[in-house]
Amino acid sequence: MKRARFTATRLALAGIGAAISLGAVILSFYVSNLSLSLNILAACGILLPLTKKYYREAVLAYVAVSALGGIFANIHVLSFVLIGGFYTILAVALHNREPKLKWYVVYPVKVVYSCFVFFVIYYLTDILFVNFEALNVSVEPAGLLYFILNLIFTAAFLVYDALLLWGYRYAIPIVEKITRGKE
Repeated sequence: MKRARFTATRLALAGIGAAISLGAVILSFYVSNLSLSLNILAACGILLPLTKKYYREAVLAYVAVSALGGIFANIHVLSFVLIGGFYTILAVALHNREPKLKWYVVYPVKVVYSCFVFFVIYYLTDILFVNFEALNVSVEPAGLLYFILNLIFTAAFLVYDALLLWGYRYAIPIVEKITRGKE
């Protein structure tokens, strides 16, 4: 089996994706009103090399954006590290895996990962904070409140996953058309 090497085209595609992602991560830190949209744009930057199934280059871009984003955006890069970068690569790899994995194998993995991300964002950082007293919401057992929020987050995460894979399938012919004959 011939081992694929890093070529100029592969690195250029990963570099362009990394530049898009890094710009979006840094902007999401400074323009907090658009942070959700910019984090989605950062995930699209990682999708760029993945459309050609350049997994090593996508991981290289992810590591570069995570390291540089950590310098410029400190802890706020965590949403990109967990969702926009790593999860994007994982979701596309699971989607493209041959033989195809069954949905009853893939979705529990996605739900468990969603619960892990929610735990990290809710308990270990101050990125997600909900002041229920200001909203006049009271749920008696504290564990029930965490469960309800986690359930809402998981539902939103699965919608994000479906939209991510739709965007991936949509971007494949566009990137193929742009890079035709460049390999």
